[in-house]
Amino acid sequence: MLHPRFLIQFSLLFCMLFGQGQLNSFGIGNFQKWNSPSQGGLGSIGLVPSFQNEVSLSNPSTWSNLKFTQLSVSYNGLEAKENKNNVKNSFSNLQSAQLIVPIKQKYSLGIELHPYSYQQVTLVDSIYDDMIVFEDTISIMKEYEQAGGIMAFDISMSASLFKGNSFGLTMQLLFGSSRQNNSIVLNQIPYSQTSRLNYSGVNSIIYFSQKSSFGNFYFKSSFSLNPLEALYTKMYPYDDTNNNGYHDFTYSLLNPGYDFPHPNDVPSPEESRITNIHDQSSFGVGISKKVFNRIQISGEFETNKDKSSFNVKLPNNFNYRIKSNNNFSFGLIWFPNDLSFNLIDNFTLRSGVTISRLSFDQYNINNSNRIDNKNAITQVGYTIGFGYKFKSVGNQIDFTYYSGFREYPEIYNNEKLRQFQIGLNIADIWFIKRRQR
Repeated sequence: MLHPRFLIQFSLLFCMLFGQGQLNSFGIGNFQKWNSPSQGGLGSIGLVPSFQNEVSLSNPSTWSNLKFTQLSVSYNGLEAKENKNNVKNSFSNLQSAQLIVPIKQKYSLGIELHPYSYQQVTLVDSIYDDMIVFEDTISIMKEYEQAGGIMAFDISMSASLFKGNSFGLTMQLLFGSSRQNNSIVLNQIPYSQTSRLNYSGVNSIIYFSQKSSFGNFYFKSSFSLNPLEALYTKMYPYDDTNNNGYHDFTYSLLNPGYDFPHPNDVPSPEESRITNIHDQSSFGVGISKKVFNRIQISGEFETNKDKSSFNVKLPNNFNYRIKSNNNFSFGLIWFPNDLSFNLIDNFTLRSGVTISRLSFDQYNINNSNRIDNKNAITQVGYTIGFGYKFKSVGNQIDFTYYSGFREYPEIYNNEKLRQFQIGLNIADIWFIKRRQR
């Protein structure tokens, strides 16, 4: 019988990819683009007002314009379809949960929990021919699986400095984990080695907004206070005879037999710390202008860079990684009329166009380093959405639909993207003052 450790030491050549979409295999996964349907309905990077007049849920410097405490929860689903192979990858998840407390329309505090990135990838190589060993035919296949993600817990505050401008600050705590499974499958029996990454990191984001007669200007700058790092735990290889994906001592009638070696007979897991996995910095600017009283037009630009080394000890260091990302967005929004009792005047209508250009690098197996790719990934799409305000305090429900395409130069098939978002915002006077009895 071949030793499991010997079977795991192989170089990976992959011919198929499944999961949540091709971009999920890049670096630490696909970054969440929007944290709320109101932001997504405008295609916004989060700076210009998209939730209510002069308010963006993603820009703390605008929160002092709220009159009531806001509790919001949103959910989204994304589908990526490969045009050439007609393969669909899809997933859905909680988009965000957020609480904002305005204080005397001059200050504000807020907390938010949302995904930072998510990754679910299965890479399969089945190009090897069957082997004849001692007059038995053995089929061979290689697999690499990774699933998990990184969450962000945002703690934000803002203050109005002078008339017409305000300042906001967000401390973003990153945490999460992902599980890897590296296997060679002989006659449908996996010989596997599993590992786990437990992530941690801290980002800081600064916001500033300025009102003027020409229009309102918004600025954002972010950087990593503590670049993303991970505790890497590597398990001992094993023969997954019962084919359940875990190293245990459970007998299965469908796959008779026990895993080898026994879980109690293997050495303790190897642990090491991998640093500088993701070291981001960004700068964004936006401008909005009211026309015809209730209509707002806006434009935004944001540039993001990753200065990390992307350590070769990472289980998926062989793959691509996004190094920089430039985003453009143009939006149009029609706000409700707060003084009207007509049903139609309680609706918010949003629409936007987004353009993204992503530069990436890849691992060079000959030189054991990473080299920049001369081409870039382009993503273009449009968004439409609406919201309905109900009750006097301004409760609101929002819906958004996004459609676009992602073009990969030479490396993957192009993808068609569709995303649906729904959010509910409950407003009240919590933490502001007591109710009148």
